[in-house]
Amino acid sequence: MKIYGERTIRGDIDNVWRIATDVNAWPNWDPHEKTAKLHGPFAIGTKGYSQPRGGPAAQWILTRVEDKKLWSLLNKMPVGTLDVENRYESLAGNKVRCEKTMIVSGLLVPLFWIHFAKLVKEDMQATWEALEKEVDRQSKQ
Repeated sequence: MKIYGERTIRGDIDNVWRIATDVNAWPNWDPHEKTAKLHGPFAIGTKGYSQPRGGPAAQWILTRVEDKKLWSLLNKMPVGTLDVENRYESLAGNKVRCEKTMIVSGLLVPLFWIHFAKLVKEDMQATWEALEKEVDRQSKQ
């Protein structure tokens, strides 16, 4: 099962990338995240942990990082796998296109289809809206 979303936000790519990849600070600005922790540098192979508000905690590993372009994580669970790719594209006019693709596999598919697909898409939009506000807030400091 594939879930995709995108949004164009105001901000320059440097600030968007810096904020979006500061995993430990996600709970400070992202309404989706209750807790988050990265156990090392933002690089391939580094493990992380996050818990969405109202959802189960997840252990994951960064599988791909291309500076100011994309990062991916893999969350392997006994009942399935979440493979998540986040892309950022700098656009004219101090804007950035944010894209997220989530591939759900295994026994998680029916659960996601029934309960989470719509919520995940709404959470993507809420996160990007909050990211835009955080970029704006930090740029005024």
